Formats: sequence, C-alpha cells, structure tokens
Amino acid sequence: MIFLGRPTVWRPSLPPDPVVGPAVRLSRRAVVLLTAALLGPALPSLATTTTSAVVAPAIRSTALSLGATTAALTDRDELVGVTWSSGSPTVRVRFLTPRGWTAFEEPEDDSDVPVAEERERARAGTEPVWRPTGARLVDVRVTGAATGLRLVTVGDGERRTTRGFGLAQADAAEGSALLGGVRTRKDWGADESLRSGKVTYAGSVQAVVVHHTAGGNDYSPQDVPRKIRADYAYHVQARGWSDLGYNLVVDRYGGIWEGRAGGIGRAVIGAHAAGFNTGTLGVSLLGDMTKAAPTPETVRAMARVAAYAGATWRFDPTATVTLTSKGSPRYRSGTKVSLGRVHGHRDTGKTACPGALYDRLGDIRAGAKALLGPAVRITDVTVTGAPVHAPTPMVVRASLSRPATWAVEVHDADGAIVARATGEDRSPHLEWNGLRQDLAGAIPAGPGDYTWHVRADDRWHPVATRDGDVQVGLPLVPL
Repeated sequence: MIFLGRPTVWRPSLPPDPVVGPAVRLSRRAVVLLTAALLGPALPSLATTTTSAVVAPAIRSTALSLGATTAALTDRDELVGVTWSSGSPTVRVRFLTPRGWTAFEEPEDDSDVPVAEERERARAGTEPVWRPTGARLVDVRVTGAATGLRLVTVGDGERRTTRGFGLAQADAAEGSALLGGVRTRKDWGADESLRSGKVTYAGSVQAVVVHHTAGGNDYSPQDVPRKIRADYAYHVQARGWSDLGYNLVVDRYGGIWEGRAGGIGRAVIGAHAAGFNTGTLGVSLLGDMTKAAPTPETVRAMARVAAYAGATWRFDPTATVTLTSKGSPRYRSGTKVSLGRVHGHRDTGKTACPGALYDRLGDIRAGAKALLGPAVRITDVTVTGAPVHAPTPMVVRASLSRPATWAVEVHDADGAIVARATGEDRSPHLEWNGLRQDLAGAIPAGPGDYTWHVRADDRWHPVATRDGDVQVGLPLVPL
C-alpha cells in the first residue's frame, strides 16, 4: 500500500459497493482535469502545473583514454566524474589549485546503486568529485579495462523559466514537522524537465541509510543549492538515472533539503544503496567525511531525519530490522540481513561511505529517539459485565500513559465490528449493551466468542494495542 498522507488511527472498514455505469470516452486533457478535481483534496502531492526559475546545468563530456589526462576547468565547474560503457576501471583524480596539486583521490564506482530498472538504462561511473576552490586543472588517471570512457564536468549554466506538470511537495506526513523546515526542490532550483521515468514508491520505509556525497567540504551556506544542482545533473544527465539518488540531503550547517522527487512523507524509492533502495530512506551529507569530521549541526540534522522517518513509518530509530537484499556488492539477492533502523551505506555495500559520519550513528539514533519522546502505553484495562447478556452492558475501560487518539472495539467471531468508541485523551472506554445493528434495527448479538480491542495512537510511534476475549450469552428476558 502506498503511503499517501499522515498515519491514521487503526480503523477497520468495509469496501464500498462498486458503481457501474455506461462507458464514456474522455480526451487526455479531460482525464487530467477530472483526476485533479477528484483527487486534489486527498493527495497533497498531486501533480500540479507550476512555473519557476531554474538554473540549467552546464555539462561537458569528452572522450577519455586509459592512462593520464589533464583537462582545464572553469569557475562554473562544480564537479568532475568519469563514466564508461563497460568494464571496471580504477580512477584517480587530483586538482591543480593556487596552492599546488592536491593529493590523488580515488572516487568509488557506484554503478550498481540504482534499482535494476533504472540501472538498465544508466551509464556506469564514479561518484562525483567536487572541484576545490580555485582549481584550474584536473588530472585524471584511469587504469584497468573499460570502453566508452568519458570525462564529465558539471556546473551551473543559464537561468531560465520552466513550466511543468509534476509532483509538488507533499507535507502531510505527521512526522514531517520533525524535519524543522525542510527546503524543497524548488528552493535549490531543481530543473524538473531533466527528470525521466516515473516516481516509484514502496509500501513503507523500514530503515534510514546514511551517506555522504563525497567531494569537498569547503562550501558556504550560499553554495549549497548549486552543489545539489550539480549532483542532480550528474546523476541524471551524465549517468542516466531518473533523478537525484538521495531522498534527502543534509548540509554541514544543519540544513535539510528535499532530494528525489515524489513527496515528503511518502516512501519514494531512491538510488542510493544497491539492493536496498526499496523500503529505505537515503539521506546524504553534502561533503566528504573521509577528510573531515561531521559538524554538530550535521549530527543534529541527521537525528531529525531519523526521527521524522521513525514517526512517519512508526519504528524505533534505535532498533534493528531484517531486510532482504535485491543484490548488492556485499549481499547476493535473497539474502536476509539484520540492520539498524538507522545504518550506514557501508553496512550493505563495499564502500567507505559515510566516512567519519558512521562513528556518529549511535548519536544520531539516540538523538532521534529523544526527539520522538516516550511512546504511549496502555497501562491498564478492565472489563466488567462479561459474559454479556443483552441488555445488560459490558464496559471496557483503559488507562494510557499520556493523552493519545484511541479506539475501543468489540468484534464477533468473524471479525465484524459490533461496537466501537473513539476519543483523544488518557481514558479509552466503551459501553456495549449486547445489541448489534441489523437491517431490522438493534437486535441482541448471537451467543458465542467475541473479542475486545484497545488501540492507542500518539501518531509518532507504533500503535499500542491490547486485546482480550469475552463471552456473549443469551439475552436476559424479564419474567
């Protein structure tokens, strides 16, 4: 089931009867308008027509040979990367800055990161490497076997206005407030015309995967949007991915940015952890944690992301979960792997990612749990008046550890609801007189085994539950 909005209180319901009518042929425009009219109020992330100013990427892609290659860079270039058609080369990169040549670094091959359907149309390549401030030359060394090698540079091009019909920001998830004012794709200037393919969703998010983008760390708050734009363009235009790989991006100043399109609060399938993209949320720090330690602001922002995921999809950020690999460098397809609900990319792939941020995962988990606070608990339940003999009532009373939305129900042996009460406080209660609604009105419930159910939902944690059995006997008939 696709998650479309905020989590709701547990509420069994019967499907509506189908409506049958004559077939009507509609134009494509009519279908779009009718869909928007019918579903608009229900879907905060419904496709809408928007006009916005974006910065088109400036991409250069030149043929590259094995061995050493030196290429000139400009002030507009944000990053460089190497792609190829086939093979498995080793790539090393260094830059000429005003202070001289940097040390060589070896960007990782992340060709297997996207889901299989996306990977089939993509080019293999390295993760991007950001250009250091003032660098005028890049020295690329390629060894091993590869065909179709290309050297790619990406930066900002011209600003232009676009008009698109795409997914707008969805801010309906109950846990989204924990993000503390997430910046949208519009805020970083995403050119939505670059995206390809459709947005795909998982049934839910079961874990958060922590990454770093690699590249560099010497950026200002004003640099963040163009850094994200460059990663986006590299993923989409140089690599052939459908969108930016990460669901969310965190900067070193604690800012949180929307990544892959599809809506905050929805289980969008990203391209960030080979074999484990479905059912996980990928969040990446903008920077390289093999060269620096994460800032306190970064750790706090990551904790907010983990708390948001835990609240929206109802899991404890400090717990573990078993996920099934769909094929990764570390785990072949079908392998069941026990992972932290918040874990690092290196836990599922052969990578150093997320560098020194991996050592702070414990702090991120603990910070997320602290943000969520204690889960509501059902501390006591008493049931009186059972066995039930209509019209003598049965009363179910419960106590909660703190105020929450609650529901109390009585079900018959077939699971049908015969009585229900709801509220929002610390004292769930239901009184049932042993009658059930029928076409003829209220009639005594048939004798047999029934069950009562208490549910308490604080909207951030898994729903608290308590259940029990009750006997229903023949109704009392006054003499």
